[in-house]
This record gives sequence, structure tokens and C-alpha cells, in this order.
Amino acid sequence: MNSIPEHRESAIRALASTLTLCFKFLAWANGLGLATVFACGTGVIAVDLAAVWLRFPMAVFLAGLALAVLGLLWSYPVQGSLLYQAINGRARRTHWIPLFCTLLAYAFSLLAFCIGCWFFQALLEAL
Repeated sequence: MNSIPEHRESAIRALASTLTLCFKFLAWANGLGLATVFACGTGVIAVDLAAVWLRFPMAVFLAGLALAVLGLLWSYPVQGSLLYQAINGRARRTHWIPLFCTLLAYAFSLLAFCIGCWFFQALLEAL
């Protein structure tokens, strides 16, 4: 027996899958950037650059990965609030603050990826 109307249930599923897909994209992007910087630092990819210079791009990619995880953690209160509203049948705005925090964390994660790529490219061009 399901007490949630069908249109609300599909909307909650769509939002949950969108937030999860955003996390996956940002985690893969920042993770691959981190793996590339790590491979250059350990010598797997031959680069005439000291490993010390790779600290900043690595820190930025790690921060982007942490922000993606933070966004995923904020998406669960959003889903919980929406499910609670759907079960009670009353629409409230209690999910807006966690949703804003989720979107902000995802935006900063994407910004960290762009900054990390930009600095890593600048380092490689300086060779």
C-alpha cells in the first residue's frame, strides 16, 4: 500500500536521480583530475616537473571531491523532507535550505574542477 500520490513519487525520484547523477559526474571529474596529477607526481606519466609544484592542483581536486561528497550528504535531507511532505500531503518549504546547500556544494565542486584543470594546464605549459 502506497500513501504517496504517483505524480509526487515520480517527482521525488527524478530529483533524487538528478542529484545523484550530478554527484557521480563531479566525483568522476575531480577523481580523474586527481589521478592524473598523482600519476604525474609519481612518475607514471613522464613530466619534467617537480612533484612540489603539483600540490596546489592536487589540493584543489581533493577539495572538489570533498565538496561533491558534501553535496551528496546534503541531498539526503532534501529527499527526506520531500518524502515527509508527500506522506503528510502538505507542501512546505523545508527542503529549500538543504537543496540550496546541495546546489552550492555542487557548484563549488565544479568550480574547483575548473580551477584545478586551469592550474594544472598552466603548470604543464610552463615546461
